[in-house]
Amino acid sequence: MVDQKIIENIETLFDVLKDRSRHSRMGSLMGGVVHNLNGSIQILSMQMEMIQRKMAGKDGKGHSSILEKMDQCMAQIDQLKSMLDVLHLRERGEEGLRRINLNEVIEREIGLFHHRLFFKRHVKVKKNFSGRLPSLQGHEVDFSEGLSSLIENAVEAMEETPRKELTLTTRAGNDHIQAVITDTGCGIPGELRPRLFTPFFTTKNGSHYGLGLFMARKLLTPYGALIEPHFKEGETLFSVKIPLPPPSTLSKKA
Repeated sequence: MVDQKIIENIETLFDVLKDRSRHSRMGSLMGGVVHNLNGSIQILSMQMEMIQRKMAGKDGKGHSSILEKMDQCMAQIDQLKSMLDVLHLRERGEEGLRRINLNEVIEREIGLFHHRLFFKRHVKVKKNFSGRLPSLQGHEVDFSEGLSSLIENAVEAMEETPRKELTLTTRAGNDHIQAVITDTGCGIPGELRPRLFTPFFTTKNGSHYGLGLFMARKLLTPYGALIEPHFKEGETLFSVKIPLPPPSTLSKKA
């Protein structure tokens, strides 16, 4: 007789593959959509700037409120440009090795999370970023998706808790860079903690497959990263410590 746990894992794997297939179809369209949106926003931005210059050159106080509204529109256009830049990076997928600033990677990922209603309305974000963080070398998509998985795990842990505070910290040591993701979520019972990085293990309800922590470790381990959870009253911390310089296995996948 087949073990029931194996059956459950196969069923979960099927659900994951079905979900990923749906996302893959959407992702295949993303490149064209991002390209078209970039073109439209570029034209809109140029037209707005031209109108601003003409309005600013005309005499009369009646135009001040119009110029103020146009400044607000330009600010929204700049936000759309930033979001499309992040989507373009994700759409490109695998790329050559490059120098990476961990602060910038986290900022971009948080920018995407702000487009989720739960995150935007309920989660308070605190940033404690080191201003003198050395660069890493690697595939930027690995760091983006790995850290995003850890952030998403933290956000999901706070869905049912009254206090929803996400703290993101970066710091540099003598031979490493460290990122720490802290949440005020539900925590993990002590007896379940050894299974945290096991694929398909989750304590959450709904469409949570239990792959976030597993994927974070899988993506970041080739860079020598050590991911460690720490628990204290009312808070869960995940520390990501990445050695400097990266190990010689950098270009290899786990």
